[in-house]
Amino acid sequence: MTYRVVTIATVTGAFSEETGRLVAEELGFHAINDEIIEWAAEYAGVSRDVLESLEHSGPLVDRIVSAMAEPDTGDRRPATAEDPSPAYRRLIQAVIRAAAERGNIVIIAHGAGMLLAGAPGVLRVLVTASPGTRAARLAASGMAPAAAEQQVSAGDAERAAYFRRFFGLDAELPVHYDLVVNTDHLSPRVAARMIAAAVH
Repeated sequence: MTYRVVTIATVTGAFSEETGRLVAEELGFHAINDEIIEWAAEYAGVSRDVLESLEHSGPLVDRIVSAMAEPDTGDRRPATAEDPSPAYRRLIQAVIRAAAERGNIVIIAHGAGMLLAGAPGVLRVLVTASPGTRAARLAASGMAPAAAEQQVSAGDAERAAYFRRFFGLDAELPVHYDLVVNTDHLSPRVAARMIAAAVH
């Protein structure tokens, strides 16, 4: 099978984001994450008030996906506030589907692997690590050890709640992914090369 889309499921402290971007670099694909999608939505002129009642259209989604492919000139303000409304989530999911249809893309976060389950040409990857390793990495970046452990626990709880709410999953399992990469002893570059090898 030829893979034109790679989804990277992110876990706090697992180097998931870094690995996903390096996968895109290795493959020559474009990478998008949740911040970029939010930025693109704002670029397209979608305000929070509009999102509350939005029944998004194909042209709007096309505008957002096209905006993501444009180089950042530094004159657009990133959207930083996350709107959890159903309309917002529907919009983001529509953007993910549209981006996947274009192909040659690495989609980081947002449950893209679950959303695109069963779609042809999609490699769904979970980049993870043990809780102790993840907490140690956060602590090494300057966070107090207790706070690091708390952030890892909170991130895992939020992740579980997200999958329950949007995908009806009682538990996230390794079999929900095509490839699971444990970064306890792998650098982001090595992990990215392993994922790229699976694509090839």
